[in-house]
Amino acid sequence: MHLRYILRPAVVTLTLTLAAPAYAADPVFPTASRIGMAVPAGFTPSTRFLGFENPQASALIVINELPADAYADIEKGFSDDAALKSRGWNIQVREPLTFKDGKGFFIAGPQESNNQKRYESVMVANTGGMTALVSVQMIEASHATITDAIVRDMFKSTMVRATVPESERLAILPYKIGDLAKFRLVRSAAQGIALLTDGPKDEVVAVEQPFLLIGIAPGAAPKPEERDAYAKRVFSSAPGIKEVKITRAEPLRIGQAQGYEIIAEAKDASTGTDVTTVQWLRFGQNAHMQMFGIARKAAWKDVFPRLRQIRDSVQPK
Repeated sequence: MHLRYILRPAVVTLTLTLAAPAYAADPVFPTASRIGMAVPAGFTPSTRFLGFENPQASALIVINELPADAYADIEKGFSDDAALKSRGWNIQVREPLTFKDGKGFFIAGPQESNNQKRYESVMVANTGGMTALVSVQMIEASHATITDAIVRDMFKSTMVRATVPESERLAILPYKIGDLAKFRLVRSAAQGIALLTDGPKDEVVAVEQPFLLIGIAPGAAPKPEERDAYAKRVFSSAPGIKEVKITRAEPLRIGQAQGYEIIAEAKDASTGTDVTTVQWLRFGQNAHMQMFGIARKAAWKDVFPRLRQIRDSVQPK
């Protein structure tokens, strides 16, 4: 599946007088990020998103970690200065960047939208087996001290670590997973997204390995009489499967919360491999948790009890 990534910079409105920033001595890696860099003084890892922020300068450094094969499409999207200008971004700097194991580029310039003026710099780099997309966003006044030269040097310091400790991936989640049941946590996000798999590969094709996807959806829980239809509607959007046959759909308690379970047999959409899937919804007052697990049918007898172990071990922090 190919995804298009659209960067939507934050708009910040505070103007301050700043001292010239110094650099961090070594690359700093935000929690659970493979990408690190030597950021200017005043920037600290954010607890709200993957990256750094400097409240005094009203400035953000936003990190996006994308697949290596996304580089060409992203490079193309940033190549047309006229198109970027039509969206309010006047590119004044465009430079190539070279890394030990890859390449990239750096663009920067003032941007205006909704009568708000700011300055933005973007680095796109194909390095470390991934595409790094990093955006520096600041109010226009901060550009006097967070200059293009400072940002360029920061981009040049970019490093990609081979792996992220599982403890970091777990730490950024808004809930605890008490029992991984021999699964590995491959990806996580502060918004509550977690991807777990059982096997050596991080990218799973044709359900070579079982996996479990956990997410949090905001909104009040549906009424009890609406939960069957709601759960089936959510399940109908499950990606990568076809010829779905639901074998069980019923309410159940998950810990102290009301929930709903759907189990179904299906085929992998690309290969026709027989698979079995489960969806659990765990309802809360202002949001609900979605869990979607899948494995090849031949492995389901072993995998399903371990998926339930993970489900039952998830608790609020």
